[in-house]
Amino acid sequence: MPVPLAPYPTPPAPYTPPANGAQSQLVCSGCRNLLLYPVGATSVCCAVCNAVTAVPPPGTEMAQLVCGGCHTLLMYIRGATSVQCSCCHTVNLALEVWTYESNVHL
Repeated sequence: MPVPLAPYPTPPAPYTPPANGAQSQLVCSGCRNLLLYPVGATSVCCAVCNAVTAVPPPGTEMAQLVCGGCHTLLMYIRGATSVQCSCCHTVNLALEVWTYESNVHL
């Protein structure tokens, strides 16, 4: 008696970029270059070093600081208290910034 074959799994829908061409940016986890990517992407492959960098979930507020050890631009999730540099391993303090005029958190 023949065994029925299971249907092939449905392939994932191909990624379609937003119609308005919106882009966002993040720092490459390999070479620290700034990467531009279409909104909605889950990861980005760097054209310089081929490192794959995960994109933070939508709505995650990011912040930037310059490493005190090697002056590399670091991106981190807002609210972190410290950020370790992936280049020189310096632990940098991530200070919250407030404006005096309006008490609005930047």
